[in-house]
Amino acid sequence: MNRRIFKVFIVMCSILFGLLGTYRIVEAQDLSWELIDTPTGSYQLDCTVPIQIEDEKFDNSILTNSFYRFIAYQNQGSLLIKSDDISEFKLFVNGEEAKVTDVPTQTWVKLDISSLTQNGTNYLQILANRENEQSHLSVKIPYPVLVENTEAYEDNSSFKLIDDIIEAEIQHGFPSAQIVIIHNGQIVKKNSYGRVNRYNQDGSENAESEFVTDDTLYDLASNTKMYATNLLIQYFVSKGEISVDQKISEFIPEFKDRANDKIKGKSDLTIRDLLEHQAGFPADPQYHNNNYDAKAEDFYGKDANALYTQSKEQMLSKIIETPLEYQPGTDTKYSDVDYILLGIILEKISGKDLDSLAKEIVYEPLSLDHLTFNPLNHGFDKSQIAATELNGNTRDGVINFNNIRKETIQGEVHDEKAFYSMEGVSGHAGLFGNASDLAVLTQLILNKGGYGEVQLFDSSTLEQFIKPKNTSNSYGLGWRRNGDNLYAKVFSPLVSNQAIGHTGWTGTLTIIDPDNHLAIVLLTNKKNSPVIDNKENPHRFDGDKFLSGGYGLIATLAASGTLQNETVATEYEIIELVDTKYQLIQSHKDYNTKADKASLLALYEVLESRSELPSIQKFLESDRGKAISEYINEIR
Repeated sequence: MNRRIFKVFIVMCSILFGLLGTYRIVEAQDLSWELIDTPTGSYQLDCTVPIQIEDEKFDNSILTNSFYRFIAYQNQGSLLIKSDDISEFKLFVNGEEAKVTDVPTQTWVKLDISSLTQNGTNYLQILANRENEQSHLSVKIPYPVLVENTEAYEDNSSFKLIDDIIEAEIQHGFPSAQIVIIHNGQIVKKNSYGRVNRYNQDGSENAESEFVTDDTLYDLASNTKMYATNLLIQYFVSKGEISVDQKISEFIPEFKDRANDKIKGKSDLTIRDLLEHQAGFPADPQYHNNNYDAKAEDFYGKDANALYTQSKEQMLSKIIETPLEYQPGTDTKYSDVDYILLGIILEKISGKDLDSLAKEIVYEPLSLDHLTFNPLNHGFDKSQIAATELNGNTRDGVINFNNIRKETIQGEVHDEKAFYSMEGVSGHAGLFGNASDLAVLTQLILNKGGYGEVQLFDSSTLEQFIKPKNTSNSYGLGWRRNGDNLYAKVFSPLVSNQAIGHTGWTGTLTIIDPDNHLAIVLLTNKKNSPVIDNKENPHRFDGDKFLSGGYGLIATLAASGTLQNETVATEYEIIELVDTKYQLIQSHKDYNTKADKASLLALYEVLESRSELPSIQKFLESDRGKAISEYINEIR
């Protein structure tokens, strides 16, 4: 191909971009660059062009050899390039020429393409002059990294309402929270609220407790399943070291059915069965509790638990002994046992403890130093960690078993199986972290497996894990899915059906929406509050009754603030919140609690702070508004 044909070829490609609607006729930009050391990381694109005609990768459709897709965001992005003669190549990003001049030969340079990128999928085209077959161009594209841009969203009405509601509810009894919202590669909101240990054990205010900061660690509870266990499994699957369709017995030969098992199926269970929560295990066998009796009406029987152990060495044998509740594959029942077993499998194949493995493969390469198991053993003290239950695991004194903790839990995992039976490190619970470090991991998922110059897994592995299981759109391989809005009460109806994430019993939520390049991390310690009525329901805490700990509201406001244009809807939203919360308290016994009334007071104060708005004035002057105001005066 001579130079004239080469020029004609470029014109043809420009016409193609015009037909695709992505080409814009602008003067080619001379992009800035800087010299860099030889790149040694892993990248979303790593190629050398041109592809030789003799190469098996060469496609005789011709143009297909010159196009590449990559993820980037507006005003962000770079190419790492090395060439023996850059003048022999033409580069286009999203249809615009990336003009490069005076680049030294045979040296790696970092080319700034931030003026050419768009949000989400981007397109790189590299056209080579094949007349000079000795010229080659090597290109690497790092994954996007988060850029903080919270100042641009300071006046966002939905974000302001998030602040006002959480801060008001904290004034009326909610313990604490952290939040990070990311959108299109930017941190658009980050804040912390409350104190690390809100209450004394008797339920009185702990005014001496430290305030939460952005560095405060939270007990992530079942989010451990995703941001330790699942990420590691996805890593090993991507490396080809395990398959999700391998039987558990391939890793643990003794894991098989026993002669006296009423329901058999353990011998054929696969990694997939565990990830999809269809393995047949009960939700919570309470291995840690010697007094647990699943058959008793109150689940209590002195030393009745045949599966009892507080020894990590015995846990595998106890899981093997655990009777299945249904034939594997015939139902979906969320079970901690599935992920305890997955954690054990990871330790078997790696020869390392789960905490060391996660640190080595995931957290350290990404420079995430605020994600750890057993934080008190890794340089953190209690003042840096949000506390959970006030009176150990006793539910304010009604639960008892061997070695039960009775002091406020702070810096130790709350989950009983993880603490007593797994030494604080388990595949289902035990991870502590802050919202900022978790946000990096959510962006890694949005990037389809990598962050910066680190790749944990490839995009095909991620697609395998986040697609819906055959029998339930709300489950992937481990990940919970919004699928057809089945999980909208938690994830919000505003996020796409492809949104994934997880919750944690202590009050943690993560949402990742790949369609909208949005992620939300909300961490609370809502269990750091008195039990409402430990006789009627020992597992319901004051913190559960506040909207800040209920996931759906904060998630919806977070999504609204990023996915919708600035709107006056927030003034009507706070009216709706006050009106409906009042109605719930008046009409439903379950909502007629001290904590619900405290939440209503908080919401009403947010409403009052906006009383100059005509819509709120009108509501307060209405019969309904006056009735609510009278009720507020009664309970204040």
